[in-house]
Amino acid sequence: MTSVAQFQTRFPEFCTEDDDRVQLFLDDAALVMTSPNKWLSFYDVAQAYLAAHFLAASYATERDDYGVQAPIKKQEVDDVVIEQAVNAVDVDLESVYSTSYGKRYAEYRRKTLTGIYGV
Repeated sequence: MTSVAQFQTRFPEFCTEDDDRVQLFLDDAALVMTSPNKWLSFYDVAQAYLAAHFLAASYATERDDYGVQAPIKKQEVDDVVIEQAVNAVDVDLESVYSTSYGKRYAEYRRKTLTGIYGV
């Protein structure tokens, strides 16, 4: 499990954040990331990225700036055309694509929790 000190070493942009608040988000991430053994050696780093995502998302929510979940490739005003820059977003991970931290967490999740593919 990632400590507050390790988290702030990895993400110095959150060093001014209250340690108790950082710990709260680390604990939230641990609740989401059940079965640490399934994460192989990526558990701590994935937990840190998920907690960073939660913190960044909370800042965006405080600023009332929490919008699109995936990057936009194309946008038109007349006749409203919006096109996402990704083919498909896993509904279980949709919210994590709103921050760079969440995208990195999803990358670790994909590496460790992907099941066996049949041929």
